[in-house]
Amino acid sequence: MTQAATLAARLLACSTEIIAALLLIAVTALNLTQVGGRYLFSTGFSWTEEVMRYSMIWLMMLGSVACIFRVEHMGIEALETLVRPDRVPLVKSALYSVAAIFCVVILIYGWPLAMRNASQVAPASGISMIVPYLALPVGAALMLVQIALSWLSGFEPEGDQTGGGDVRTVGSDRERGVQ
Repeated sequence: MTQAATLAARLLACSTEIIAALLLIAVTALNLTQVGGRYLFSTGFSWTEEVMRYSMIWLMMLGSVACIFRVEHMGIEALETLVRPDRVPLVKSALYSVAAIFCVVILIYGWPLAMRNASQVAPASGISMIVPYLALPVGAALMLVQIALSWLSGFEPEGDQTGGGDVRTVGSDRERGVQ
């Protein structure tokens, strides 16, 4: 069960990372297009700023899913160092519970908001406003799945999920006296 949860969490994190990376590349290209058009050709593209803004919302929500898997949220490590190593899983459970509650709130309020704005169209780009608004409930749902998988897998990914570098287990450095 733990290995299956870890594998599912890793797959979810990798897929959201790939999509987020592609969005970051697209945002960078759009930004360069906007700057190049404005300063080289004295004409800007009005739609690029909107598309960049909406893409960044999606990028942030999808990137948060990978951060949960990799245990890279800022507050987690800071609070873990304040307690004894045997209490770290309790701190993580509390932090993940708060994050899960926050994601549920985003999901509950984000879905109806997206549905209410489905008929609107962005003025410059012509994108249906359901696209940017859906980033919140979709991202929150994916984060909830990742939080549940993190609970099932024991909060720490087993093995190296990045292809290089080490993955530290709970309290391992403190127990060995490594700084």
